[in-house]
Amino acid sequence: MGEPMFVYEGARLLGTVEPVEVSPDRSEVRVGRFVPSPSSSREARNFAPLLLAEVTMFLAERFPAIQAVHFALSRELGKLGDGLMVAAARVEFLRSIGATDIEARPTPDASSPGNFVVHGVWAYTEENISSLRMALATERELYRKHLVCAAKQRGLAALLGRLKDRWGRGDDPSRYSFAMGSQARSWRWQSHC
Repeated sequence: MGEPMFVYEGARLLGTVEPVEVSPDRSEVRVGRFVPSPSSSREARNFAPLLLAEVTMFLAERFPAIQAVHFALSRELGKLGDGLMVAAARVEFLRSIGATDIEARPTPDASSPGNFVVHGVWAYTEENISSLRMALATERELYRKHLVCAAKQRGLAALLGRLKDRWGRGDDPSRYSFAMGSQARSWRWQSHC
């Protein structure tokens, strides 16, 4: 502890949580911002709630001396982000795991207006462990659904690429059974994950 925490799904790095600071008596941990890996930051799914739930559960299960996790959640959203909406989602996430003393403050940096830091404290109690488990199960299920949807979309993109190549060569599209009848409806429906 005291170093950034790297979060993996198998061999794939999803991101890091940094900084992770430990109190001198090792009873409290301060968790800073989540930094997505380059591969996960290109995806539409927001992994931060999953990773924060995973990290909090890891700390609670592996380090019994820790009695509180302090969060200071911030990340530069850029000019296109809706900082207020992101702050509200962070507040809701912290509430869902049982955190208290939650507040959202605008960042003092005038060069990045619309960005917020959300603070909260998660105490190690049986009730909070239960809330954390429920939030973690929800985030894991959302992640599994994301993986299924992403695989379908990659398959659809590959299929469309093959069709484009074949039609570009002058192949007759009516020869391909996947573009006919109920399969075509099913195929179109599946592409809307």
